[in-house]
Amino acid sequence: MGSVLLLLFWKASSKRVLDYIVPIWEVTGTFGAFWVVITDFAFPNILIPASKLYAVALMLFLILFVARNSTIVFGEYIIKKRWLDHKKLYQMYSLSTIALGIIALTIFSSIISGSGINIEAGYFSVPQWIGSAGSIPFILGALLIGVGLAPVFYGLHPFRKITLPVTAAGVALSSISFYFSSPGLVTPLIAVPIVLTILVPVLFMYQKTAALVSNKLVFSIVATAILFSMSFLVYPTAFGRTLNVDDFTTSGPMSGAFLIITAVGGIMLAVMVYFYLVAVKRSQLAREPAA
Repeated sequence: MGSVLLLLFWKASSKRVLDYIVPIWEVTGTFGAFWVVITDFAFPNILIPASKLYAVALMLFLILFVARNSTIVFGEYIIKKRWLDHKKLYQMYSLSTIALGIIALTIFSSIISGSGINIEAGYFSVPQWIGSAGSIPFILGALLIGVGLAPVFYGLHPFRKITLPVTAAGVALSSISFYFSSPGLVTPLIAVPIVLTILVPVLFMYQKTAALVSNKLVFSIVATAILFSMSFLVYPTAFGRTLNVDDFTTSGPMSGAFLIITAVGGIMLAVMVYFYLVAVKRSQLAREPAA
């Protein structure tokens, strides 16, 4: 969420945002591996065909992921030349992170709408996806929501006035994209993620509630509630409501194993996130006396 802020508002945002970047790769790497494992357990018959559909996108994603982590190493631990300073390296990090997000959002958008997908031939066409009315609004809407909520997460109070209009614009575009992807996705349930998403910047605008909504535990709970409420708009369908996901969901004894792995892995991931936030807090406290 902070990548756009680092690109456009380096001086105003770097001090708070960079504290969260250096230790993040352990969390994101663990989450990625855990997500692949539980997805394989949940949908064993669809993971390989889906990987074939998005082979090029996944390859680009992995290359950019390595590039992203490399910029962290160079930015923190390797001596820089005059032409490659701390700021440039983290702006490279921001660009690679934004590109990663766009690739992931493109995949999610096509899974929801089915745009650009040819299941029988086993390929994903980017031009066809771009030609769909809901594709670009989906990407722009998600990016605007991320940019709008970033100041809340990082506690950047100077950006307080822009959080609500930017987030609201993102919500509007996202709602439009859902309608264009499939009008049947826009049900009364969509009010839940809309209200929760708008509520966050509204609370951030007021001094009494800004600290509450910027609390990492509160923010994470609200973000999780938003994502889960959105999933019910789509589930159990995929690819433009042409595929019933339940037909590919694991069953029998594997269901129990899936629940156990999900519970254990979720706990381990939560512990890692806790230590990650502790590390960030310690780095911030260590810097305060010097300030």
